[in-house]
Amino acid sequence: MNISVKILFLAALLAGPLLAHAQYPSKPVRAVVAFGTGGATDVIARIIAASMSQSLGQPVVIDNKPGADGMIAGGEVARSAPDGYTIFFATSTQVSALPSLRKSVPFDPLDFTPIAGIGNFSFFWAVHPDLPVKSLKELAEYGRANPGKLNAGSSSATATIAPTLLASAGKFQLQVVPYKSETTALNDLISGRIQVMLITGTLAQHVRDGRARGLATLLSKRSKTLPDLPTMSEAGMAPFPAVPFMGLFGPAKLPREALERLSRELAATLANPEVRERIERQAMDLNPLSSEAMGALAREQTEVWRRLTREAGIVPE
Repeated sequence: MNISVKILFLAALLAGPLLAHAQYPSKPVRAVVAFGTGGATDVIARIIAASMSQSLGQPVVIDNKPGADGMIAGGEVARSAPDGYTIFFATSTQVSALPSLRKSVPFDPLDFTPIAGIGNFSFFWAVHPDLPVKSLKELAEYGRANPGKLNAGSSSATATIAPTLLASAGKFQLQVVPYKSETTALNDLISGRIQVMLITGTLAQHVRDGRARGLATLLSKRSKTLPDLPTMSEAGMAPFPAVPFMGLFGPAKLPREALERLSRELAATLANPEVRERIERQAMDLNPLSSEAMGALAREQTEVWRRLTREAGIVPE
């Protein structure tokens, strides 16, 4: 082999990896969601996935894996190849709260590669319209007068811990009933099978239609979605200290090239006014974060959830 041929051969070898990276993504990207279809996380993920499919030049396909507080979805992502073709639309439940809720988690949520932050969910307290209460204080009074008659539906860590803390502070009984999806729990609230629910922006239309009654918002400021509902502080209750965030993550050791491309395209998606408007309709308080800032928030909130579960007397299952 002469010198010219050797040089060409070596150049081809060196160019191979560069071309492979430059071509990312060269096939569809699977986006895992830890909740069922129809809930706020699923709807927001689908809005973002549709936009990113166009900018990436490859389909971003939503794969719903609900159940077990996100362990099923998280396990799928943790076991996947770190090549950028499996990503995770995760919430604080899967990334920060899970170690405080489950005795044995088959992966470390903080090992996920944070790609970017998306925003924070605006949770709302809601009751069945036949329940004779119009505020959180009246809910506590009713619960004290009617022990054992209040059941709260939950499909997330926030919707489990917050009602437990509310009942403890108000000195009344509130039985938390787990659901695989927020949609199923909401249907049971509307039908009267459960009486109370802490729910995302999917509640809004049902409040307007009179099929549910909103009492307050969980976060520290009123929501544009249901501006008449007071905050916890305005309702005379202690504010909830955890941040119910949503972000985009990948498996551990996600390649830098994939991380940077996904982060860049997500940032562009969240800067699109039409996309922002559609996401904000789900009562999402958009708060785009860098990879580093998302990782820092996840670590900080992991400690917050450890403290909250201790205060609520919740023993990991």
